[in-house]
Amino acid sequence: MKRWTLCGKWLIIALLTVGSLWASGQEAMADSPAKVVSAAGGYDYGIAAWSDGSVTGWGYNKYGQVGDGTRIDQYVPKKISGLENVIQVTAARDASFAVTAEGEVWAWGAGYSDSVNGDPVLPYQKIELPSKLEGLSDVTSIGSNGIAGIAVHKNGTATLWYIFYDSDYKKHIKYVPLKGVTGARAVQIMGNTALILGQDDTLRSLSLYNDYYGRYRSEEELKAPEILKADISRIAISWRDAFLLRKDGTVLRWNADSQKFTVVDGLKGISNIQTVGYNRLYALKQDGTVWQWNYNYGGNAKPFQVKGLSGITAIWGTTGLTGLAINKKGEFLAWSDGYRTGLAEGSGSAHNDSDTMVTHVQQALSWTVNGKSVNFYATSGVVGNKLYVPYTSVFGAMGVKISHEVVKATDPKAVPQSQSIWTFTYGERSVSINQDKPNSEIFYMSNSTVFPLETICEGLGINLKWNKATGEVVIQS
Repeated sequence: MKRWTLCGKWLIIALLTVGSLWASGQEAMADSPAKVVSAAGGYDYGIAAWSDGSVTGWGYNKYGQVGDGTRIDQYVPKKISGLENVIQVTAARDASFAVTAEGEVWAWGAGYSDSVNGDPVLPYQKIELPSKLEGLSDVTSIGSNGIAGIAVHKNGTATLWYIFYDSDYKKHIKYVPLKGVTGARAVQIMGNTALILGQDDTLRSLSLYNDYYGRYRSEEELKAPEILKADISRIAISWRDAFLLRKDGTVLRWNADSQKFTVVDGLKGISNIQTVGYNRLYALKQDGTVWQWNYNYGGNAKPFQVKGLSGITAIWGTTGLTGLAINKKGEFLAWSDGYRTGLAEGSGSAHNDSDTMVTHVQQALSWTVNGKSVNFYATSGVVGNKLYVPYTSVFGAMGVKISHEVVKATDPKAVPQSQSIWTFTYGERSVSINQDKPNSEIFYMSNSTVFPLETICEGLGINLKWNKATGEVVIQS
């Protein structure tokens, strides 16, 4: 049995098309009625908001950051229930956030989603779904470092929020209006400093933290923001570095320690910038190409073009090691280089642009069996363009019975000494799969054994239709 596993926080397989774990992006996105409008990622996971207002999540899920109400890693994006009319998503570390068209802010993941005890199906892996931050309203955009967040309101003011615990260890969320902030358009948190981009394209900084008391400042302690730079259209943050996109298409780097502005050589005609992890800057050029700068790899590192990306219309960063993008065709893409991450798998040296792997992000799957919608907690998979599901998924609704037996070898010298055989039965038909044989088509994903659904349906004479453009799977027994 083949295993797809986690090694620490490195998700070995997700969004991989070479091999391939995911359906061909060309085929999957051809007729998609919805397009990605916003995307983000934390450590080894991703979330995306779509033009129909829905949100999907995938990847590493220990803290419920995917948003499906479990701690189960999801190898195929899942639609997040309870979220509607979402226009922006943000992620940092292991926490996720969404802004709706109505100006609401929703949060889930580390610090925001608590365990749900006593669930009969998932007694140890059930976790809360996204919840609304009641202290925020009329919000147009947010920024977060995973610990605290700042919301920009429709009137140009801003509010800081963060989690704290009282003397009885009860969790609360504190909301602090940022005094003196007006005309704000976007905001990012850089360490303990807020960087505020104004509607007048002026960048200002505001100290958020009281080092003496070891806490965030109260409203009375906040000072007026200081002007850092003018003529700025976008900002991107990575740890102690801020990157500023000028209106003329050039990029500046500002370091919080040196307090100096330097021009990033080799980047001109830029329309968007994003950071990934602690050492990568991604820049989208006006011609639709994407450029990467590994700025912490020594003084000689220079921006280079990311191969395999063209006709790109928007890019998004993550706090992992993967970039996200959408192209003119509406295809949702992920790419990485040199490292395994929760969003894509690369190989080779991170310094070599030829090792970049560009993958297509699979649509979230929906399941209808005999005319009824079916949902299940465990992850599904797409391997070699085929659907894989755990036995606790659609088989019960299909009327398929599953049996499992271990058959010992009669030959004492045989290797292995026993074989594990799964049998799927529907009426008079049966399909048996020996998981100990090479190419048995049985995989182990995220603590679940998953089986080749299409192969089983074909053998049992059950009709299965999978619309790869929309993710809809319809099964008729």
